[in-house]
Amino acid sequence: MKKFSEIEYVRPDMEAEQEKVRAYTKALKEAKSYEELRGLFMEEKTREDAGATMAEVAQVRYTVDTRDSFYEGEVQFWNETIPAIHLLIQKAEKVILESPFIKEFAEEFGEFFVKNMEVGQKLADDCIVEDLIEEANLTQQYSKITANASTEFKGETCNFYGLLKAMQSTDRQMRKEAMTAWGDLYEEISGELDALYDKMVPLRDKIAKKLGFSSYIEFIYLSYGRYDYTAEDVARFRAQVKEKIVPLCLELRKEQEKRLGVDRLHYYDEELIFPEGNAVPEGTTEELVAKAQKMYHELSKETGEFFDFMVEHELFDLETKPGKQTGGYCTFLNTFKAPFIFSNFNGTSADVDVLTHEAGHAFEAYTAAKQIPFMDMVFPTSEVAEIHSMTMEHFAYPWMNAFFGEKADDYRYAHLMSALEVIPYMVCVDEFQHKVFENIGMTAKERRAIWHQLELTYMPWRNYDGHKFLEEGGFWMQKQHIFVNPFYYIDYALAQICAFQFFERSKKEPEKAWDDYYRLCQAGGSKGYFALLELAGLKNPFVDGTVEEVVAGLKPYLKRKVKYTIRPVKEEDLKKVAEVEALCFPAAEAAGYEDFMERYKTCKNSFFVAETEDGEIAGFCNGCCADTDYLADALYHDATLHNPDGDYQMIFGLDVNPKFQKQGIGEALMRHMVKSAGERDKKAVVLTCKDHMIPFYKRIGYEYIELSDSTHGGAKWHKMMYRF
Repeated sequence: MKKFSEIEYVRPDMEAEQEKVRAYTKALKEAKSYEELRGLFMEEKTREDAGATMAEVAQVRYTVDTRDSFYEGEVQFWNETIPAIHLLIQKAEKVILESPFIKEFAEEFGEFFVKNMEVGQKLADDCIVEDLIEEANLTQQYSKITANASTEFKGETCNFYGLLKAMQSTDRQMRKEAMTAWGDLYEEISGELDALYDKMVPLRDKIAKKLGFSSYIEFIYLSYGRYDYTAEDVARFRAQVKEKIVPLCLELRKEQEKRLGVDRLHYYDEELIFPEGNAVPEGTTEELVAKAQKMYHELSKETGEFFDFMVEHELFDLETKPGKQTGGYCTFLNTFKAPFIFSNFNGTSADVDVLTHEAGHAFEAYTAAKQIPFMDMVFPTSEVAEIHSMTMEHFAYPWMNAFFGEKADDYRYAHLMSALEVIPYMVCVDEFQHKVFENIGMTAKERRAIWHQLELTYMPWRNYDGHKFLEEGGFWMQKQHIFVNPFYYIDYALAQICAFQFFERSKKEPEKAWDDYYRLCQAGGSKGYFALLELAGLKNPFVDGTVEEVVAGLKPYLKRKVKYTIRPVKEEDLKKVAEVEALCFPAAEAAGYEDFMERYKTCKNSFFVAETEDGEIAGFCNGCCADTDYLADALYHDATLHNPDGDYQMIFGLDVNPKFQKQGIGEALMRHMVKSAGERDKKAVVLTCKDHMIPFYKRIGYEYIELSDSTHGGAKWHKMMYRF
């Protein structure tokens, strides 16, 4: 494959393409065997992929610069021609559905794919072609209006993303002024957006009713492949969020209010999680991509290969620039089986989120395309697709030190908090759209009033500090999905509940978590929502109790990270160290005060503690040095075997007081020990561990060596080594 910039864009002759589809349809009717029908079908899919690839190239290049008149015209061309050719394809698929070979077709490609073809017959008709063209043009107008919106702020021309960055400033007045400018900018374009939405809503309702649906809601649910659940099920899910998630989010916001030292949390405070400033990524765009490449190589062989492909073919456009469409997305170039990631980096942690979230989408598509014969089955329904992306964000946590340095714990806490707190907003967006399409004639003022009431229900902490436009309900306009992908946004909330399950699984069984995730990616869109949840061992978010159970599992990780310092051990620490050891290990394995005193005297340069601000010993890591890489049981008790100048750093134990666990302290201690050993020119760090700890040490960089012959404490131990 070429680099993305080298791909030649060629507009196809759509009249000729339509004739090819008509000829294909005729040939399907005349097929004498399943093999003949199948061959025609696969040939057509290759042709469709070529057209779809050109459409995506045009779309990407237009969104990179919405001022480009050539690609603006090409997007317009595709908007006007896709509906007609899509209708012809639907007519061809009807022939397959009515074919005497449909049984063999279903056996090969699956009942779910056939179901999608059947539903497709209900969603396409000549009578809506012009309406679909108009809808596509309206969404293009939305992208252009928001992409070109900018304002002067502090001597700079800022778009919405530039202002959002300023809303993370540690200077509260700066945050307030940025929010005011942000709200003012939306108010400035609100007339255009209201007029646009006033056209979109009745148009979408008309499309649905022309096709015989009772409402657009019924139509769009079927369009998204939501065969397993209804709008009523979604309403019950929203109720679970209101009951189980909103109260916890309110608690977290109160903690944030106290942490920031403000008397009332305002909207412009919400993005500042820590008074000293949020974690920001360290490095240029190129450096962040290089760090991501290293991370994906360490995560798995498969992700390493995938990211190399992305880098080699320059399948990114990441930096914000004038005229660039807002937001971020991942799309796919079918002919090349290549994902493409689009974003607007702004120097905040969101830049790293792109390299995980959108990369999750890209990895799924890249993986599934290797397993599945054509693109229609590569992509699952959206509530599954977002599981891939959101889970990757959580799987990346162990590597955040590379991106954020000493602020990595701050990032992990803020990210997890944000992942939970955005769910009420997601269901707010969803209920808003249901209400709008249940009342087609709603005015702009009425829409704002509905949004305001929903904010009070789902985000009771929200306060705009007197900004009239936002306080009266203008905030809804900032969500592009409402305009461009109606009713999609709830899928993020459903997916996040599943991503949280993967996160918790990764903490307890990391290898199983990865295997389950990879299996889900390989399956692509070959099955429906509930079937894919079952395949990955995920609990259904619609089932009563699932949300409550998931939230309960998250609570330990949402405790505010304790502040601690890692330092060399002192003699006066040893009694506390022995107490922590007793909490962490059974008596047969635990060292006592005398053992620690002996280690302190002979090898204190291999002994570190994590001390909290309150003077508690949160955890420690200790060991000795030896001449060989054999960690003998005798080393634990015989001080004469310790050689400070030995080439190998041995680890006796890594302990974290249970009340401080799940905060990254153990990993930080081990990384500190490894760093210290490297600075002392050791060849390697050696330890033994039990079965369940092997994935943890592998993640840090240790390699598995062998089953140890140690009989320490009567347990089974595995030898692992970190080589320099």
